[in-house]
Amino acid sequence: MRARHFLVLSLSFVFIQALSPALKADEIKWQTDLKQAALQARAQEKSMLIQIGASWCGFCHKMDKETFQDQKVIHHINSCFIPIRVDADQSPEFVEAIGVAGLPTTVIITPELKIVKKLSGYVAAREMQGHLKKICLVNHEQAAPAATRTAAIKKMSQKEVEPVFAFKNVCLVSMLDDQELVEGNPKYISEFKGRKLCFASREHKQKFDANPMHYWPAFDGQCRVSQLERNQTVEGDPYAGGVYRERLVFFTSEAERERFSSNPSYYLAQ
Repeated sequence: MRARHFLVLSLSFVFIQALSPALKADEIKWQTDLKQAALQARAQEKSMLIQIGASWCGFCHKMDKETFQDQKVIHHINSCFIPIRVDADQSPEFVEAIGVAGLPTTVIITPELKIVKKLSGYVAAREMQGHLKKICLVNHEQAAPAATRTAAIKKMSQKEVEPVFAFKNVCLVSMLDDQELVEGNPKYISEFKGRKLCFASREHKQKFDANPMHYWPAFDGQCRVSQLERNQTVEGDPYAGGVYRERLVFFTSEAERERFSSNPSYYLAQ
């Protein structure tokens, strides 16, 4: 979904905002009772998909409005998982036990209470589709009879595995040139610095291929604030990113972006 506007934070720093999808799909059948959901997961032999968030979490609301309104995401979740919402402020012991480092966090747990996937931060619809599709296929294979498993594996081998692209599938050219957050199309792929990227159109891909460093994010996409203040090498999130002096800059959260925009020369001079 394309963003139609952007917000100027300073004379040289632009924060790119995405709009929510206009179409409403079927709703995810969220539950809130962990114990009841665990019993249901065991009875139905389904994994639990637990979305941990909070009322004050901006990216939690963003996932609700975008990722969890996507038709394919809704279908995968309702058909393959027991979906559960957990409020981090109301369930601190659970949050600590899971090892939540930030919000939102998406956790997939088997009926035997084994964590098989933990996704920290905002996850766009296309990326979420890739994660859910793989787990749904595994669950289906485990539940199917031997003959069905063999046939399904043969069928899968004839298909191209859907890749997960760098920077949460966001088109870097759209972000810099159009000041829009747009998910790339897997039909238009390039590779740079060992990472696969996808673009919104053939024209966007051609622009990148002609001058890749112009579109490549500063610090290779790492969050500069995390590097300097916490000595951590963490990839930034394009949804918490922006443009500074005609360069893309990504951060792990809105708070890091605000710290950078308040004194960019400090973070660039180090």
